[in-house]
Amino acid sequence: MFQNIIDEEIKENESFDTEKKKKRNINLKNLFSVSDFVLYAISFMVSMVSFNGEFAPFGLAIFAAVCSNRIPAGIVYIAVALGSLIGFGPNGFLSYLLTTLLFIVMTLIFRPRFQEDRNEKQKLGLYLMASSFVVQAGKMFFTMFLVYDLLVSIVFAILTYIFYKIFSNSITVIKEYGIKQAFTIEEVIGASLLLSIAFYSLHSLNVFGLSISNILSIMLVLFLGWKNGMLVGATSGITIGMVLGIIGSSSPVLIASYAISRNVSRYIK
Repeated sequence: MFQNIIDEEIKENESFDTEKKKKRNINLKNLFSVSDFVLYAISFMVSMVSFNGEFAPFGLAIFAAVCSNRIPAGIVYIAVALGSLIGFGPNGFLSYLLTTLLFIVMTLIFRPRFQEDRNEKQKLGLYLMASSFVVQAGKMFFTMFLVYDLLVSIVFAILTYIFYKIFSNSITVIKEYGIKQAFTIEEVIGASLLLSIAFYSLHSLNVFGLSISNILSIMLVLFLGWKNGMLVGATSGITIGMVLGIIGSSSPVLIASYAISRNVSRYIK
């Protein structure tokens, strides 16, 4: 009888171990799927982009958006850290490190509210905005106080919050592309904006005088207009043109070129 009990315990332990191995394999597959590699690459590229070399809210926004969607954020955190170091040097890396550490501490102290039926499953925007403002404003204690620096800190916190909201609704398109049958207009336009910002990290690459980032962004607008119709093509074209124009301090001609791409996509379809 005791031998039977021992055999049953051994079988239960073996089945428990096999279940743990299966769960571990599933978790590894979730971390290293094709969509995850795309997300890691986009996070790295986005973190190297800034508004005219002054504001760099995109790395912080995409890290918080990944946390908000309850996606494992360890590799994204490292990718954004490397992008910040390469794009903005030690100062940019230190600013990112301090902001994210303060952000994590705030989320641990003040538990965020959960939402099951939305892309933004955890409401982390206020924590991100507060941590961004505190770190940026903290620099004023080591230099002479200027009202300009205070306003810059406020604007940076607001920009980080805005792009966090955009990215938290657009990461679903990247993660579930080919799985989910339909996406909302907000998700598609947000994902196109995220991709265009990532493409802008290649703005220094030129082939025969043609900018690689502009070519990829215009192709993206053409594809959106072809697959989703004029409404999505027009909205995404104008939105991408305005954001990229502000990022690169380009002329309004850039916005017109993306709007024309939308019209071209209508006739291609």
